[in-house]
Amino acid sequence: MFKNLMLYRLAGAWPASAAQLEEALAREPFAECGATQQKSCGWVPPRGQEHGALVEAVDGQWIARLAIETKAVPGEAVRRKVQQAVDHIEQTSGRKPGKKELRDLRDDALLALLPQAFARRTQVTAWINPQTRLLALDAGSQGKADEVIASLVRVAGRDFTIALLQTQQSPQAAMTAWLAAPSPDEWPAGLHVERECELKGSGEEPAVVKFSRHELVTDEVRQHIAEGKLPTRLALSWQGRVGFALTQALQLKKIAFLEGVFEEKTSASADERFDADVALATGELTGLITDLVAALGGEAEPGQPSGFTDAPAPGDRAHDEAAASADDPPF
Repeated sequence: MFKNLMLYRLAGAWPASAAQLEEALAREPFAECGATQQKSCGWVPPRGQEHGALVEAVDGQWIARLAIETKAVPGEAVRRKVQQAVDHIEQTSGRKPGKKELRDLRDDALLALLPQAFARRTQVTAWINPQTRLLALDAGSQGKADEVIASLVRVAGRDFTIALLQTQQSPQAAMTAWLAAPSPDEWPAGLHVERECELKGSGEEPAVVKFSRHELVTDEVRQHIAEGKLPTRLALSWQGRVGFALTQALQLKKIAFLEGVFEEKTSASADERFDADVALATGELTGLITDLVAALGGEAEPGQPSGFTDAPAPGDRAHDEAAASADDPPF
């Protein structure tokens, strides 16, 4: 159910019930892109049922889903159409279009080609724990997460804040210590370093070393650390139940529930499977997040300096309209 997680804290006058949140989300329902529209965002039923509820409350957890549809016209197609228009102007009037006219020709070409473009739709699942005020977004890129946050701010009011979850120790510092440890006995309880990581040096052209399917408790890895290379991603597992990659910005990537966590129930209905999946996934991930935050020295209080040195400032970006962003490359 969840492949990636970006973690936030909610504060202030947040909707007190799932019904209140649903009423808010209903102000921005999803609608497909129009003929000349490049992007459309809106909320859809998380169960995938037409006209279903926009917020599902399962085992005390709230689940919502934002759909993002985009149309992309190849730049080469736009350039060809603009060149055709330029050639026509030169042949009929004997003059070359100016800069402003060229911009107008590009806009006209894009609008003419958009109705022929295929729409691409993605969805971002939002998980809210109303008791702890944790917001977790299953987003593979910051741009998609910002689309969700921007919509929440618009529909649920501005008397609350959404801030990145911050810890006392930065993930990068903690990952460095784990990799530099002489034995697994020094790793935090419940967490196990797996066989993939990415180390990055400093400077204008930093060296990057990637290990895949490679033992990491070695002198080779410790030597890279001693030379100043720092981990930007590290594959971990929690309690032998969930595998994931931790990033320096406290994002969880490539989440995978390990064998035995989910049981196949072929006789269950779609609604029963959805409820069971949500309950199991959020239950496991709640334990993982709790232990991970503890391993990073605990959560930093709002306004208190944290161990982060390279993470974006919390809160500021969350209230801005986000520009589109490409998905993160594979680990």
